[in-house]
Amino acid sequence: MGCVASKLEEEEVVSICRERKRFLKLAVERRYVLADAHCRYYQALYAVAAAIKLFEARHSSPSSPFLITFPPPSPPSPPIQNVISNPMFLQQEPSESTQEAIACDSVDSSTPSDSSEEEEEEEEEKQQDTKREEQVCGYFYMQMSPSTPSPQKEFGWDFFNPFDGVRPEEEQKGLTVIDTPARGRELLDALKDIEDHFIRAYDSGKDVSRMLEASRVHMLSGNSTKLIQAITWHRSSSRSSSCKSLVASSSKSSSTWTEYKNDLFDDCGGMNSGSHSLTLGRLYAWEKKLYDEVKAGDSTRKIYERKCSQLRNKDVRGDDELSVDKTRAAVKDLYARILVAIRSAESISKRIQKLRDEELQPQIMELLKGLMQTWKIMLESHQTQNQILFEVKSFTCPSYGKFCNESHRLATLQLEAELLNWRACFGEYIMAQKAYIEALHGWLSKFVVPEVEFCSRGRRSAPPCPANGPPLLITCHDWLSSLQKLPDETVSRAMKSFGKDIKALWVHQGEEQQQKRKVDGLAKELDRRILAFQKAENRVLEFKLSEQKPEPDGQHQDEYLTEKRDLLDMFRRKLDVEKEKHHNCMQETQRVTLNGIQTGFSSVFESLTEFCKASLKMYNDLVNYSESAEKAGNPSYIEGGSQVEEEDGSR
Repeated sequence: MGCVASKLEEEEVVSICRERKRFLKLAVERRYVLADAHCRYYQALYAVAAAIKLFEARHSSPSSPFLITFPPPSPPSPPIQNVISNPMFLQQEPSESTQEAIACDSVDSSTPSDSSEEEEEEEEEKQQDTKREEQVCGYFYMQMSPSTPSPQKEFGWDFFNPFDGVRPEEEQKGLTVIDTPARGRELLDALKDIEDHFIRAYDSGKDVSRMLEASRVHMLSGNSTKLIQAITWHRSSSRSSSCKSLVASSSKSSSTWTEYKNDLFDDCGGMNSGSHSLTLGRLYAWEKKLYDEVKAGDSTRKIYERKCSQLRNKDVRGDDELSVDKTRAAVKDLYARILVAIRSAESISKRIQKLRDEELQPQIMELLKGLMQTWKIMLESHQTQNQILFEVKSFTCPSYGKFCNESHRLATLQLEAELLNWRACFGEYIMAQKAYIEALHGWLSKFVVPEVEFCSRGRRSAPPCPANGPPLLITCHDWLSSLQKLPDETVSRAMKSFGKDIKALWVHQGEEQQQKRKVDGLAKELDRRILAFQKAENRVLEFKLSEQKPEPDGQHQDEYLTEKRDLLDMFRRKLDVEKEKHHNCMQETQRVTLNGIQTGFSSVFESLTEFCKASLKMYNDLVNYSESAEKAGNPSYIEGGSQVEEEDGSR
C-alpha cells in the first residue's frame, strides 16, 4: 500500500507542476491582453471626446476651425477604422453653389441678386486665406451634384427668396424645442464640459497603462523564447530586480536590450516594485524548469523502483553475487540522482516562492492601488457628466445652423461609431481583467496541497478559497469574486441603447435632408416658372401695345395669363406645404437630438457611476485586506511541490 500511495503522490506532483506551468503561461499571455484592453478602453474614451467635439462643432459657429484636433494620445495604439478615416472630412469648404443662402448677421444683408463681382473676388480671397473656416449662414448649403448647373442669380432659387413674408414667420417661430428656463443649460454648451471630463477620464488611465507596460505589448512578442532564456538563470535579491538586473546582465551580450536599456523605465513603463511583465516571465521560466526537473525525477524514480524490484528478485532467487552487486550499484546511483533532482526542485521552488512573495505580491498591490485611484477619478468624472446633463433644458441651433447638412450626419455617424467602439472596449476590458485574475488565481491555488488529500483519487482541484494559502491567493480569489458581481451588463445595455438613439437621430437628419432637397427642387422650379410667366406677360404686353391683332386674340392671351397665374399660385401653395413639412422635420430632429443625447447619455453615466462605485469599493477592500494581511504576517500554508519532494527525499 505504501508503494501505491508513493506512486500516486509522485504522479500528483507532476500533475500539479504541469498545471502550475499551464496557468502561469495563461497569466503571461492574458497580462498582455489586459494591458492592451486597458489601453484600448481609455483610447475609446478619448475617441468619444473627439466625436463629441466634432458633433458640437458641426452645430455651432462656423467660424470655429473645421479641422478638429486633439493632442496625440499617449501611448499610441493602432488606429481604429471608423466612419471618418480621412481627415479631409473635417476640412470641407462650401462650393460656389452653396454660398447662396439667406443673409444673416455674419455677412452682408443684401440678397444674392445684389452681389457684385468685387464681392465675389473678396470672397475668393477670403476663402484662400482661411482654408479651415466656413462662411455660411441662414439656410445650410446643399450637396449638389456636379452636373447640376448653378441657378441664375437674378432670382436666387433658395426657397425662401420668392416669399419675403415667410422669412419673418420662420424667424419668429425659432428653433428651440423647449423654452429655456433662466438657469437651464443649452445642450451644445453642456457637451463641451462633458468632452472635457472624457479627456480627464482618459488621462486617469495613464498610470495603470504604465504599470501594465501597455507600450511594450507587441515589442517582445517575437523574442519571447530568448527573453525567457535570458531571465531564467539570473538571480536577484532586490525587489525590482526583475527589470533592472536583466538589463545589467544582458547588456553585454544582447544588442536588443542595450537598445532598450535607457528607455525601459521611462517609455516602456513599469512599477516602483519592478516590471510586472518580466516578473511573470521569470516565474514562467522557473515553472517550466521545475516541471522539467520533476518530470525527469519521476522518470528516474520509475527506473529506480524497477531496479529495486529486480534486486529483491535476485536476492530471493539467490543469483550470483556479481550480478546482485551490479544491480545494487545501479540502485544506489539512481537513488543519488533522485536526491539531486529533489534538491534541484526544492531550490527552484524556493526561487519561485521568493519571486511570488517579494516581487509579484508588491506589484499586484501597486496595481490595485493604481486601479483604485483611476476609478476614483472616473467616478468623479462620470458623476459630474451626469449632473451636467441633468441641468440641460434646451437645444438651440444658431440662425446659421438651423438646417441639417451632410457634415451634421457624418458627425452623428462618427459619434455612433465611437459609442459602439466604447461599448466593445468596455466589455473586452472587463473580460480581460477577469481572465487574467482567473489565470493568476489558478496558478496560486496549486501552491496549496492538503496532506490528507495526497492519495485521494477523487480530488480534482484545490478548495475555492483555502484559509492556509498564500496571502496573494486570498487577494486574487476575492478579486475574481468581486469582478463577477460588478454591474457591467447594465453599463453595456445603456451604451447599446444610447447607440440606437444616435442612430435614430441620424435617420431623422436624413429625412430632414431629403425634405430639404425636395423643397429646394420645388423652389428652383418656382423660379423657373416665375421667369417663364414674366416672359409670357411681357409678350402679351407687347402684343397689346402693337394693336395689330383683333380683340378676341387679346382676350385669349388674358385668359392664358390668368391660367398661368393660377397655376403659379397653386405651385406656391404646394411649396408652402412642403416648407411647413420641412420646418416640422427640423423641429423633430432637434427634439430627437435633445432627448436622445440627454436621456441616452444620462443613462450611460448613471450606470457608469454605479459601476465605478462598485469598482472603487472592490479595489479599496482588496487593498485594505492586503495591507492588513501584510501587517499580521503571512498565514501558514503548505507548498505542494516542496512538501512532496521532501517526502521523496526521506524515502
